[in-house]
Amino acid sequence: MNTGKFELQLLGCSAALPAFNRLPSAQVLNIHEKLFLIDCGEGTQFQLKKYGIRKSRIDHIFISHLHGDHVFGLPGLITSYNLMDRKEDLNIYAPQGIEEMITQILSFSSGELHYKICFHNITDFQGKIIFEDEHVKVKSLPLNHKIPTSGFLFEEKLARRKLNLQAINELGISKEYWKQIEEGFDISLSDHSKISNSQLVLDQQKTRKYAYCSDTRYELSLIPYLKNISLLYHETTYLDELSLKAQDNGHSTAIQAAKIALAANVKTLLTGHYSSRYEKLDPILKECQSIFENTILGTEGLIIKVDS
Repeated sequence: MNTGKFELQLLGCSAALPAFNRLPSAQVLNIHEKLFLIDCGEGTQFQLKKYGIRKSRIDHIFISHLHGDHVFGLPGLITSYNLMDRKEDLNIYAPQGIEEMITQILSFSSGELHYKICFHNITDFQGKIIFEDEHVKVKSLPLNHKIPTSGFLFEEKLARRKLNLQAINELGISKEYWKQIEEGFDISLSDHSKISNSQLVLDQQKTRKYAYCSDTRYELSLIPYLKNISLLYHETTYLDELSLKAQDNGHSTAIQAAKIALAANVKTLLTGHYSSRYEKLDPILKECQSIFENTILGTEGLIIKVDS
């Protein structure tokens, strides 16, 4: 059983135009009490305050691409951190151009920052690890939009393997090997016999995985990266009757998102990035569920606990 927290909260679910009390894209992902901000559309700061999320706990921000509805909240957040006398480094991961954009904006408004911004340019969108710590690794995903755009795959890292003490004692393996076993290594004994790691540890829990696929056309090359993951957020900008418009604008329909979820055998699909033409969202949910039943309608403030 997974014990550390792995929880997603939605802050903004609208596409380019805020509409019907829906704000542009932003999410907060809590993995083992470390907060990751994913996209930062207008109003993100208000949403953080509304839902009681302390922005001072955010040290890593992932921006999928440089269209305004995914990034225009970032300069304000950076400025607020300065007013709060932030000292900790702020890490921003985004396609190339983010540093120039932010630097230009701040040069006209904010003066010198009291803390350091570390920009991490994403140039490889084919599953490259762009962040890793003791609890999670984050990989890029190849989205197909009108400008360079990266999705993000957050994959929980397992703790040390749990020893099967009964098997270890029956095989007479001394304690000097235990650390190697916990780290996943097979064991070579003094008599040159080999024992596989799987014989010496208890069954492992599955890792929890969350994929964020923001603005993208229907993109089949995503499927191998998404196989069997716990939760997939995939944009559902339009209903399927506007599939040609979706293709022209670099977006997907609800049906197309559901087809990706089905082909990848994900556990749960989460919708979002709704066109401002839709006041009621039930038709989007209905279209998704016609293909992929285990679909959740994304709405502001929704909290989803990610299971393995």
